[in-house]
Amino acid sequence: MPDAHARELALARAVIALNEELDLPLVLDAFLGAAAELTAARFAAINVLDSSGQSTAFYVHGMAASVHEQIGRPPRPIGVLGEIPREGTISLEEVAAHPASIGLPEGHPPLDSFLGAGLHVGGRAFGQLYLANKPGGFHPADEQAIQALAAAASVAIDHAQLYDLARQRERWLVATQRITMDLLSDPGAEGALQRTIDAALELSGAAAAALVLQGVDDAWVMEVTAGEGADHLLGLALPPGGTGMDVIRSGEGLIAAEPPGSNVLAPVMSYGPTLYAPLVAQGHAVGLLMLWRTRGEPEFDAGDLSLAQRFAGQAALALSLSELSHVKSVSALLEERAMLADDLHDFVSQELFATAMQIEAIAEDSDQNVATRLRGTLEHVKRAQHEVRGVMSSLAGQRSKEPIAERLRRELLLARSSLGFEPSVVAEWPHLDAAVVGDPTLADDLVAVTRELVSNVARHARAHAVRIVLAADEGRVEVRLEDDGIGPAGATQRHSGTSNLANRALRRNGTFSLTERWPGEDRPGCVAVWNVECARREGD
Repeated sequence: MPDAHARELALARAVIALNEELDLPLVLDAFLGAAAELTAARFAAINVLDSSGQSTAFYVHGMAASVHEQIGRPPRPIGVLGEIPREGTISLEEVAAHPASIGLPEGHPPLDSFLGAGLHVGGRAFGQLYLANKPGGFHPADEQAIQALAAAASVAIDHAQLYDLARQRERWLVATQRITMDLLSDPGAEGALQRTIDAALELSGAAAAALVLQGVDDAWVMEVTAGEGADHLLGLALPPGGTGMDVIRSGEGLIAAEPPGSNVLAPVMSYGPTLYAPLVAQGHAVGLLMLWRTRGEPEFDAGDLSLAQRFAGQAALALSLSELSHVKSVSALLEERAMLADDLHDFVSQELFATAMQIEAIAEDSDQNVATRLRGTLEHVKRAQHEVRGVMSSLAGQRSKEPIAERLRRELLLARSSLGFEPSVVAEWPHLDAAVVGDPTLADDLVAVTRELVSNVARHARAHAVRIVLAADEGRVEVRLEDDGIGPAGATQRHSGTSNLANRALRRNGTFSLTERWPGEDRPGCVAVWNVECARREGD
């Protein structure tokens, strides 16, 4: 039969054409063109469906783009489309005559004859094939040809998906390597964290993303965000009983059609498909990658979760290594400071001491006028000795025996250069001196906390004014810093030191908090309070 032979040749050519392409949209376009040619259908379409039956992509052949745009949304598998069997085909002479027909959307071209078939890839439902408006209607031979073509298309689609997955993996791998290098080259670079979340957003096709890290008071906070609604997400703490915390505790990621659980943050509820991937290092979660797509977008699948978890795992390792690198750098800096302190003691301080003794001896053997001038010079040398001892104490860190008031005053003087202006300071110096008597480590903590708070403001707050209050009373010591900057969201980054401040407070039965100074304002400012126990003074 020449018609049968021609159909077989056309089918063979279609199968070959399908396997020449690896890009999925091109494979689907080739499939539609072949299906329309084999059956002489005027219209052909593929509706790609997710696990819940929602359309995630729609490909059309034979319909003008303007008409397709006018129709708008792709069809849902209801009405006649809902009658398409999972296996096999459905063939109708007149669509409108079928009992399940519910009509066509406005602007849709009229349909008469119809052939529908379910498509499967790798044993999973992929979508539906629609063919329509064949002159004279579809025949059993058309159904057989479509089933044969669909089987070939299944293999071609599977290959295209595997190719796409390989390309995705390569992009994730390149991004992971770049992020790892960023974090290791500069452990304190918050830009690296932002680039991490930006890369995850782009590679996953998500609309919004958040990187959750442990903050103050054991809260897990969205510290870096990107995409739609990022400003509303930044700084939000995960609900203790929410699904996000369950993922952090279990170390196992999840995907869902919408933000899962009954305890969902208000800004998150508007999103659709959801993916949560924990950042796990050495068996413990150190963070959480949260990705959301808009409602109606394709759901994340197991492949997406696998790639995101690999990315998150590498990011967790990079974060851990960067923190170790940071600790090593700090340790090296402390060793260098100690060496400088020793050199100052061995050379400069000893020389000044010897010079002072010589001047004093010469003054005793000189006449009154010369002796007076020498004693004035001697006072200058002694002041230089005092300054050198102060620098030595500062460099030596916890070995310092210098009064806490002098150490803090030096930090506050240094604050001018980092802030770019002079902060306002209120301090109870006698009370602070009494609070650290017998506990030199508390003095070290006070200096470190003051330094870190000022550093945070200088790096994140974009403030124009700062007020620092140092107080001690009733067995407590407090460092309070108020600024007029952009608010706590600017200081909640992982490497801003807030976690270190909180840990220092916890070790001393204390607290650390960050709150807005003027809630609701464009620049709400920030109030940071570090309050811990100290030895009570007599009379308290």
